[in-house]
Amino acid sequence: MKKFLALVLVLILASSAFAAENPAKLKTTSQLKTEKLAAQRGTVGQYIAEDLLGDKKGDLLTTYEKYVDAVSALLQGKVRAIIMDEMPAKRFIASVEGLAIMDEALSEENYAMGFKKGNAELVAQVNKALAEIKADGTLDKIFAKYYETFLAGDSSSIKPEDIDFNKGAKGGKLVVGTEAGFAPYELKVGSGFIGIDVEMCAAIAKKLDKELVIINMNFDALPMAVSTNKVDLICAGITVTEERKENMDFSDNYVVGAKQVALVKADDYEK
Repeated sequence: MKKFLALVLVLILASSAFAAENPAKLKTTSQLKTEKLAAQRGTVGQYIAEDLLGDKKGDLLTTYEKYVDAVSALLQGKVRAIIMDEMPAKRFIASVEGLAIMDEALSEENYAMGFKKGNAELVAQVNKALAEIKADGTLDKIFAKYYETFLAGDSSSIKPEDIDFNKGAKGGKLVVGTEAGFAPYELKVGSGFIGIDVEMCAAIAKKLDKELVIINMNFDALPMAVSTNKVDLICAGITVTEERKENMDFSDNYVVGAKQVALVKADDYEK
């Protein structure tokens, strides 16, 4: 009898070990509440991951400065999912094999440019220029250009030197802070920058008769940069939230209904 019980115990332990090494495939985002997750530091994705994990966030959540590092961790099995914006997730799927986006979105949000609190004059100028490039179709063309290239996995045709930064403009400079690892919105290529946000800001700068200057930094450093006048505005797929409104002003939205999603390994996801 004792031998039988010992055998049963061994089988149970072996079964538990196998289950731990071979967990059930992901089907719904509710399963993520007990899994190791990744997010980019300072983003809405981090806040959503923290909400999902609750009091387990200290043990299960890892934040990264760059999305590419989070993707590397996912592929190595260090985390089970990355909570991130949908369009950059789609870009990774187009360029990296073996990834998938879970069907259920975790939230919807709007993107806008951020300004130092109280800088009403610049906000009004940028909003006027933004309305003009929306009305004349310029913004739609920028979005179409990047969706067609990045989501097809090929951005080689877009070169920084082809973007008009309005150099030498009489109106001075428009200094924009960004985090250039958020394609298709912004991406560092060589010593230059491309992306939806970059070309949108270039078009706005031209409307203001200013030269666009891009300063690249970590995402979580952007709010401090604009509040201390290191940059005139920040633009990096920034989600408008009530918490952020307490510390900065926002332009009108230029993206409505963006989604936060879970990026996972394709062989770990069962639809």
